[in-house]
Amino acid sequence: MNFFQFSSTIQIRLGLQFLMTLANMSVTPFLVIYFSTKLGTSTTAFMFIGVMVASVVGSMLGGPLSDRLGRKTNIVVAELIVTVCFLAAAYVNSPWQTLPYVTFVLFVIIHFFTGLAGPSYSALIIDESNPDNRKAIYTYSYWIGNLAVAFGGMLGAFLFKDYHYYLFIGVSVCSFISLLITIFFIKDRYKESIDQKESHEPQVKVSYKEVFKHRVFVTFAFANLLIICVEEQLTNYIGIRLTTLMEEPKTIVSFLSLKVDGMNMVGILKTENTILVVTLTLFVTYVMKKYKDQTVLILGLFLFFSGYTYISYGSSPLLLMVAMLVATFGELLHIPIRQTLLANMVPDHARGTYMAMFGVASLIGASLAGIVILVSAFLPPALISSLFMGMGFVSMFICFRITNESTKPLQVKTATL
Repeated sequence: MNFFQFSSTIQIRLGLQFLMTLANMSVTPFLVIYFSTKLGTSTTAFMFIGVMVASVVGSMLGGPLSDRLGRKTNIVVAELIVTVCFLAAAYVNSPWQTLPYVTFVLFVIIHFFTGLAGPSYSALIIDESNPDNRKAIYTYSYWIGNLAVAFGGMLGAFLFKDYHYYLFIGVSVCSFISLLITIFFIKDRYKESIDQKESHEPQVKVSYKEVFKHRVFVTFAFANLLIICVEEQLTNYIGIRLTTLMEEPKTIVSFLSLKVDGMNMVGILKTENTILVVTLTLFVTYVMKKYKDQTVLILGLFLFFSGYTYISYGSSPLLLMVAMLVATFGELLHIPIRQTLLANMVPDHARGTYMAMFGVASLIGASLAGIVILVSAFLPPALISSLFMGMGFVSMFICFRITNESTKPLQVKTATL
């Protein structure tokens, strides 16, 4: 389906996704380096935990609020506060002063409200889509997101160290632009529908307790947690292993003099993944559209986990790059279908709550990636790699079972938060 066949709200939302992802990725990945140089590694570790907790709490609150108040209200309030906080971050990191502790507090607030808006962004896409066009929408969203990450990361890599003051101002300006466009051009059909319903019947509310009762959703969220945990290993366990294992540079291929060490290898694998995603997403989706979604999903997961399993164990630079090619191809296959499955299974009146819970599961998966580093001190590499492949088989089994069941929205019982 063509991008211009989507509703105007979807088109605008995808455009704003590119803008804000690019802006945030020019800053967020480099904050750990900023705080560690200003305050030390130990303090930075606790700050990182604080920011993560703020994001989780914001998401947990944002889901139910999105279902009660509508998507647009949540997004507007969050983006207004984020705009102000980034402007304040620029002020406290200006050429005439540097206040790292105040900066930390501001980023806790920023991540809280970013988390608060997250479920509303996700639910808005579902509200404005239907089962026929969701896979196409999520394919474009995935491609746009990765393109923005690539450009934003490149921008930050060159500018953050010496010009973070201007980057903070730039993110604030982008957030303000997003705020104005959301206010004047984004339609909240869900808010309109609940306003109409409330005039005839009470609004249905769903608690997190009720969400946990839905076996299909919970198992699917668990499968997603496992996938995220393995995906995040490249900058965690795998990154450390390659850096330690390849202290001495190795030749990529025998007929070239080019050599890489472990740190170079991690950078090459990340760059390879990004380039492949940006260049091949739409093509791969077009080629694979004639096959059943279940077949594509399971194949994608198998390739994804197989690639990362080898990357977690191998040491040959050329084979590592081949494994990343395999893993990325699997990623291109399974991500749009998984997102579509998720969108189709959540009930209409509780999309924000469900998406918040799913987002928290993803954050837990990312956090567990760090725990693997601790466990790896006591387990041999072969066992760690076997664990990753085992997680892959569990994820494939769950997704296979779910795709065999009905993908109609779940019938939920009502409850009050």
